Amino acid sequence: MKTERCMTQTELAERWRLSEATLERWRTESGGPLFLKLGNQVRYRLQDVEAFEKAALRGSTKSDAELDQGVASGASHRTLPRLTQPPPRPTRPVTIWLRTGPRHTGFRPVFAGSQR
Repeated sequence: MKTERCMTQTELAERWRLSEATLERWRTESGGPLFLKLGNQVRYRLQDVEAFEKAALRGSTKSDAELDQGVASGASHRTLPRLTQPPPRPTRPVTIWLRTGPRHTGFRPVFAGSQR
């Protein structure tokens, strides 16, 4: 069995000079590199970190949409890999309660010290 080098969240945060909270947020939003969850421990395989870095390489600060428009207009550029986004989460139904009766229910406010 091949032993692979794995990194902790702290090591990866130091490598990329990010906060550990950013890596945690990426894990909950499925936006970062693949990770292993072993009990309560999180580990990142070196090959997954390097694959994520390779996919994140860009040749321009223009957005992908601007680059696609450049292709349509005849401009040449290097094709950049796009990071895959997770499918949108299904939205939960929302229950809205509407008042159907009269606005005044017959209750009157009671104030402390009032003799009415």
